[in-house]
Amino acid sequence: MRSKSSSKFSLEKLIESEGIGIEILHPGGLEITKELAELCRINENSYVLDVASGTGETACFLAETFGCRVVGVDYSAYMVKRAREKANAKGLDVEFKVADAHNLPFPANSFDAVISECTTCLLDKERAIREMVRVAKAGGYVGIHDVCWKGDVPEEMKIRLAEIEGEKPETLEGWKILFENAGLADVIAIDRSSLIHEWIEELKKQIGILGQVKIFLKAISKWGFESYRIIREVEKIYQSPYIGYGIIVGRKC
Repeated sequence: MRSKSSSKFSLEKLIESEGIGIEILHPGGLEITKELAELCRINENSYVLDVASGTGETACFLAETFGCRVVGVDYSAYMVKRAREKANAKGLDVEFKVADAHNLPFPANSFDAVISECTTCLLDKERAIREMVRVAKAGGYVGIHDVCWKGDVPEEMKIRLAEIEGEKPETLEGWKILFENAGLADVIAIDRSSLIHEWIEELKKQIGILGQVKIFLKAISKWGFESYRIIREVEKIYQSPYIGYGIIVGRKC
């Protein structure tokens, strides 16, 4: 769970909480995680913070792949428990804490790299990015990958996505500006929009028919039969030409 829990409909939170074997709920899988890590210059000497670490898949991957020291934080105690169990099962010394992305429990200038995956659009973006910058060391990197708006987006679509999923994406240029306004230098923004449609199809395959039925029945039990229409509405938004995806990375001066 990436943000404060809500009684509102959220397909993403429902998928995360149902224990149906989906460990990575973002486009690009671990390939985009590796790309983000490389752009943030993560190596065996790095001390890395993963904000909204979820099930711990990314934090464990970074520790295994780069040999770095990693701390993951998430607002959900349930997700932190799952992440700790995963790290223990893998024999990895990765730390996980329950924490709010808007108020990170670390001193300023603590980490060589601070990352967050497909989550910042759910948060108070300016505040969360400022916190990520605060805890990064001078010369260190802050990086995310997240949903982006593309083209002349209908205003009603923006409003509806915020109402349903709590997501408030920026354009790719908008994300870049937020990073620059937070004091980051040498900010790069890379378009990875092609991953969105591939991810939707791959997610359906991973969940499978039984998983989709389970999610549908759970949604009905929580929100009634109207939830089917809402699920279809979310799918339609994500399959529209207005949804893109990007990587944004900047260096703290």
